Amino acid sequence: MTRLVIVGGSDAGISAGLRARQVDPAVEPLLVVADAYPNFSICGIPYHVSGDVPDWRDLAHRTRDDLAAAGLDLRLDTTVRSIDPASRTVTVTGPPGREETIGYGRLTPRD
Repeated sequence: MTRLVIVGGSDAGISAGLRARQVDPAVEPLLVVADAYPNFSICGIPYHVSGDVPDWRDLAHRTRDDLAAAGLDLRLDTTVRSIDPASRTVTVTGPPGREETIGYGRLTPRD
């Protein structure tokens, strides 16, 4: 298995993780997301404000459960602090301020 660390959970990050699983089901995509709203459609905010989408949570393209079922590991409310390509590690800070070093086989850039 190869862990693929993806920094960012907007459409580009989610698409990268889903595509990686399609290409190679043995890949373990780990998405590091700075907030708690993966795959959230920011361009849908006017629809919420206008009342066309009453619940803002419906602006997400997929639920967390959908993403987990697709094989994506989500680290929400987590910030990347450093990337060390030589040791293939990413240092992150997650809730509640806990620092962790994560090893990876591949890394994709921020979306």
